[in-house]
Amino acid sequence: MKYLIGIDVGTTGTKALLFTETGRIVKTAYRGYGIVSDRPDYAEQEPSEWYRAAADTVRQCTAVLKDSSQITAISVSAQGGTTVAVDKDGIPVRRAVSWLDRRAKREAEELCRGKEQNYYYLNTGWRLNDGYNLAQIKWMKAHEPDLFEKTALFLSPLDYLNLRLSGKAVSDFTNEGITNLENLHSRDWDLSIFDDLQLLRSNLPQLEPAGTVIGKLTKAASLDLGLTEDTMVINGGYDQYCAALGLGAIHEGDVMLSTGTAWVLIAVTNRLVFDTDTFSSPCMHIIPDCFGVMASLETGGVSMDWFKDKVASCKDYKETYETMNSMIEERGAGADGLLFYPHLAGTTCPYWSKNSRGAFVGLTLFHDRYHMARAVMEGVVYEICEVLDSYQKQGMKTQTIKLVGGASKSKVWTQMIADISGVSVEVYDNADAAAIGAGIIAAKGAGYYENFEQAADAFRQNVVCIEPNQEVHVLYKKIRQEYHSGFECLKKFYDWRARGVEA
Repeated sequence: MKYLIGIDVGTTGTKALLFTETGRIVKTAYRGYGIVSDRPDYAEQEPSEWYRAAADTVRQCTAVLKDSSQITAISVSAQGGTTVAVDKDGIPVRRAVSWLDRRAKREAEELCRGKEQNYYYLNTGWRLNDGYNLAQIKWMKAHEPDLFEKTALFLSPLDYLNLRLSGKAVSDFTNEGITNLENLHSRDWDLSIFDDLQLLRSNLPQLEPAGTVIGKLTKAASLDLGLTEDTMVINGGYDQYCAALGLGAIHEGDVMLSTGTAWVLIAVTNRLVFDTDTFSSPCMHIIPDCFGVMASLETGGVSMDWFKDKVASCKDYKETYETMNSMIEERGAGADGLLFYPHLAGTTCPYWSKNSRGAFVGLTLFHDRYHMARAVMEGVVYEICEVLDSYQKQGMKTQTIKLVGGASKSKVWTQMIADISGVSVEVYDNADAAAIGAGIIAAKGAGYYENFEQAADAFRQNVVCIEPNQEVHVLYKKIRQEYHSGFECLKKFYDWRARGVEA
């Protein structure tokens, strides 16, 4: 029997999964790490922590095998938008600047000057973001010129892990879309952006499709991971697209919905789609000649955490998800007229209203905490359906929603997603979709399958399909119209209030 390893390098921890070549999960391991924020708007990480976590979790996985030479290939899924600056020897010159960092606001504004409107979005697929690589690199050039000059390569976590494992700095197309440096049309680095930073092509990693064999483990990496030097290193991808692959969101009409702190959607399509009204982010999929369109609700799962911990709980009573899920089912669809807007940090796609804030609308003396909890759940799903509507306006149809993450553990929330959207929901019982996607990439790259579709089918986990209740869906359609009208009124209020504060 041959084995494969998929590694997911996340923002707060790394997970490794050991698979058989037929896709069965044999062992999982996890190691966490922190984010350093020693100044306002700063968020940094130690790149060496990612590597140590990868080595530790791989060793935990391989401990169940008699012979580590049975492991033929390894691949990495990784967080995107984070910048790792390394010298000519591949050693970081400073801590990595996380995608959560917001120090580069001024640099982002400067990068937009001299570019036509929406240049970055229409070429890289992402609006210029002060938290992603391009603005971070410009900030480093302006504020840390000595370190900038010392830097030989500007990498993302995927590229850095590939470098540590194989000795080669290689990235893939899904991972580099979020950097604001890659041109989607040429499928190469955007040379016009290089001029703004005085960068050379040699300062950025080599671009190769996911599934490409980069090489084999270096001697140092083989010792650190406890694997042989014959182990193949297969180019991986951005964690959200690896998760889509792991969930089988690989055909037109599939939508991945990942429900963590933020809720992330990726709609699969066979064409490159741009929308300057909603600015949903197009990118190449891991599947060749396939694309994804990504959007997120930053306060998805965290809205429910906020309500449970700060509203429904007090010193003498701690609310639990088990109790809430049970009691919510006793409240009817629509929470007896109560609406909740989960704009606790403003809202992004499709409305991009930075002034908006969270709100309960329609509270009466009749409502209790479980009406409010149901309204929070419904409000999050209404927001997701606004994104699905924007996909439909762009010509994309939603055939199935492939669900993973915290909401998948809630029967009532899962049913809401089906009822409100009117679409079948596939619930996966394994939340490690990104690491599974990395395993699929390793299997295809190692030659066990002809294509990603075959590998994804072999690695498919247990799935439960939830169908929408059509009567309830009709009721929710009316409530969604009320929700949308309410948002338009609230937006006017919040914009008016923001003008007053600024004045």
